[in-house]
Amino acid sequence: MPHFNMARSAVVCAAVALLAFANAAQAAPAKSQTNPDAIPLSGDGNVPPSGIQQPLHLSDAQRAQVRQALAGKQTQVEFTGKKTKSAKGFTPAIGAKLPKGVSALPLPPAVTQKVPQLGDYQYVMMKSQVLIVNGMTHKIVDVFPQT
Repeated sequence: MPHFNMARSAVVCAAVALLAFANAAQAAPAKSQTNPDAIPLSGDGNVPPSGIQQPLHLSDAQRAQVRQALAGKQTQVEFTGKKTKSAKGFTPAIGAKLPKGVSALPLPPAVTQKVPQLGDYQYVMMKSQVLIVNGMTHKIVDVFPQT
């Protein structure tokens, strides 16, 4: 008798999983007809769903605003401490993940108010460059000279 109950339980679990999968597939947003690889947008059409960041394309003027806001900050990474010494040989590049021991900082509100698309990003000043970093993945999304 217990063998029969286990088999019936397995069938019920499989049916529930199949229904959940079917419902999720119906609820999933359709891909764009013009760009099938496009990230679906949220209801307002402007903001990607939570946790997904669009590619960052800053203009020279926006980069200048970031430079200006960070000019007085003494946050340049020094490679003398235990945590950052191993990062001395790191070459900043778009797509690279920050090395261990290097922590990104939130951008000042003055920057995120002028350049709203930077609201979810952080920064690091390293080797005379400003690195804009995805705060969730710790990957560099933009690099430009500090001055």
